Parts: sequence; C-alpha cells; structure tokens
Amino acid sequence: MRQPVFISLVVVLFLVARCTAASAAWKFAVISDSRGGMDMTTGSDHGVRVSVLAPIAESMAAEGVDMVLFPGDQVDGDPKYGTMKEQLFVWKKAMEPVYKAGIPVYAFRGNHETKQAGCLEDWDVVFLELPTNGPNGQKELTYSIDHKNARFVGFDQYVGRPSTFDEKQYDSRINYGMVHQWVIQQITSTPTPWVFVFGHEPAFIVHHANGLANAPAERDALWNALGSKNGVYFCGHDHLYLHHVAPDDKGNRVHELVVGCGGAPFYPFDNESMNKSLDHGICPTTCFVNAGSTTGVAANTNSCGYPPYFGYLVITVDGHAATAEWKAFINYDSEHWIAPEKPEFRALDTFIIETATSVR
Repeated sequence: MRQPVFISLVVVLFLVARCTAASAAWKFAVISDSRGGMDMTTGSDHGVRVSVLAPIAESMAAEGVDMVLFPGDQVDGDPKYGTMKEQLFVWKKAMEPVYKAGIPVYAFRGNHETKQAGCLEDWDVVFLELPTNGPNGQKELTYSIDHKNARFVGFDQYVGRPSTFDEKQYDSRINYGMVHQWVIQQITSTPTPWVFVFGHEPAFIVHHANGLANAPAERDALWNALGSKNGVYFCGHDHLYLHHVAPDDKGNRVHELVVGCGGAPFYPFDNESMNKSLDHGICPTTCFVNAGSTTGVAANTNSCGYPPYFGYLVITVDGHAATAEWKAFINYDSEHWIAPEKPEFRALDTFIIETATSVR
C-alpha cells in the first residue's frame, strides 16, 4: 500500500516543480532598424551600423535574455553596399555575441530587406534557422513561437501586398496583404496568458506617413485581436523609441512599442496628428518618446528632455505582470558615429504591463 503513496508524492513534486519553472521570471529583448544611413562612411559596414549594433548585441547577451526579436531593417539593402546576402551576413557578424551565447534571434523583414532582386532567396539562405510554421508563401517570413507562458507572432508586411498597393492611400479597397489572417488566428487561438506580436511598420502614424494605417481593415483586425488578449505590438520603421497606447473597438488599451533605435539615423516624432483624420480618428496616447528633431519640431518632444539615443527594449515576464525597460546607449557619439570603449546603457523608460488574466 506504500508504493502508490510514494508514486503520488513523486507526481506532486513533479507538478510543483513544473509550475515553479513555468512561473519563474524570464526575459527577452527587442531591437530594430540597425541599417546604416545617409552617411555610410562612418560606423557602418555593408549597410549595417555596426558601431551601434555590436555594443548593443554585447549588452543584450550580457542580459541573459531567452531570445532577441528584430522586426526589420537590419541592413540598408541598397546594392551599392553589396548583395542582400552579404549585408545580412555582416549583420549576423555584428550580432555574434548574442548567437555565441546560444540566444535565439528571431528576425523579420523590413522594407529595406525588399530592395534587391532575389532578396527572398537571400533571406532564406541567411536565416535557415527561422521557424517555418507560417502560412503558405510566407515560410521563414511569418511565424509564431510558443515559449514558456507566451506566444510570439511575427509577420512579414510586404510579401502579400498587391502590385497596386499605394502608400499614400488609407483604403482597404486598394491596400491589403499586410496582415495575413493566419496572424489573427495565432493570436486569438492561443491559451497562453501572454501574446507578443512583431511587425516592421507601426499600426499608427508616427513619422512615416505609411504603415498599417494604409490597410485599416487589417490593422483594426490585428488591434481587436490584440485587445482581446491584452497583447503587445512591437515594431520599428520610424527611427526612434516610442511607447504609446491605443484602444481597440471595445476600448481595450493596447500597447504599441516602436523600437527603431538600433543605429539608423534618428527621425522626429512629428506626424502623429495625422491619425485623427484617418479611419477611426484614433490618436494614440503617448507615454514616452525619444526621437530626433527637425525644422519646426521642438527638441523637447523627448520625454524628460533627453537627447536622441540608440538603444533596445527588455521585457521581463514574471507571472501575470511584465516589466518593460528601454535601455538607452547614453554615451555613444551620434554626431561622429563613434562607439565608446566602454558602452553605457541606462534604463530611461520603465513600465509595467499586465496580462488579461490579471486585469479582468
């Protein structure tokens, strides 16, 4: 009669250990837009701003993150800086500290990875390790990852666009193919308490006058799916760091984090007012911004008066709450594109995100 008791104790201990492991805190990093820019002669190699990306890669590796997400514009893509394959391999070399630490890197294409003929074939060659569970025609481009108590969904916003796509129009009758229905299904079907979604272009206008707002029906479907799961959307495209929040159709607040601060030349935060005149007229609430400046745009658009900084985002998931920290590269010489001998990163934006389970 004692053996069943012993077995049941083993089972109980196993379940306790499993629950403890599942609930242990873990973290991941997000960075985007490491491409070289207008001045390709300093700090860059083959269209990659290596002088920024390499120190950031060292810092992310030292963080001990479980994974790194990179939603696009790894490289400039212009053929004058080499083939797409050559440029992407230089990017991988700059990210070597992360790869050597055994940390998976999940990359997604930006508009600059679409610049050359044969770019899809080059992407496949360079990123053979990426998941292939996405929809037909988007293998290694759109995919999902289940990790511990979270689902990650990343999607390509370019491969499905029709030839008639017009970035100056905000009309779903003309523009579609940015958000595959598979993405929505992956979000709404997951039982995980956390849902993190990644794409290159922002859901709402920030600096560029293009983005998911060009295809409002697909953008709204994505936002409603995220709202139903208290999900978070990460992107780049605009070269700045921005944390803002916008409601879905039911009023659920959805966080959007623009992390386009991986080395590309800074952009200003200057066109967000356009959102009021588009589609539902929703202008997101800005929580924190760190951006460049331009004529007619005040330098104090940055929260707390900070100058423009490069940097990356770290999300630490702990049960039903997560701490987000934007870590700025505060001692980088962005005038001369020179990395310091001892890079210094400081968390300038810190906030808490809760899962739907904890807030409803």
